[in-house]
Amino acid sequence: MCELDQLAFWTKLLNLDGFQVVHEQLGAAAEPRRFTVLPKTPVAICPHCGQLCEDIQRRTDSAGVRDLPIGERAVELTIRIYQYWCGVCDRAFTPPIPFLAPGGHATERFLEQARQLIAFGDIANTATFLKVSESSLGRWYYDYLERQQQSAAPPAKPIRQLGIDELSLKKSTGSSSPC
Repeated sequence: MCELDQLAFWTKLLNLDGFQVVHEQLGAAAEPRRFTVLPKTPVAICPHCGQLCEDIQRRTDSAGVRDLPIGERAVELTIRIYQYWCGVCDRAFTPPIPFLAPGGHATERFLEQARQLIAFGDIANTATFLKVSESSLGRWYYDYLERQQQSAAPPAKPIRQLGIDELSLKKSTGSSSPC
């Protein structure tokens, strides 16, 4: 299998929406498998004006991002992040990466798996199983739960009508007057 076929295999296996594997680093058996991923298409839509932007102003690498393990091997991603410059509205922006948790230390699917494992056990055992420190996993876990609760809460709706206390009206004590 040639290197391009192998990278295409890892791209398909990791299934990171809109990103492709461009490098694989395999160290000793106790070390994580490391992948470098970058966007498949180096263009983005400006969130300010809605125009298509191709002008990459800066490239940064987010290293050490934890993803789901492959077998018994931990997986770390280095994600190439592009910051674009929009010539139309004269502003810079970085498009969001949907699979990356805020803070950039783990993928959302890694945190969801950790949540499920913690539900059956505890943070210490899950951290050992996923090969991360207990303090890091605890912090990521509680941040993840808070984000899930905030996104699950329905937005507040405006008051459309007021009710009248029917019992007070029936008593006819005169303590409450109808509107």
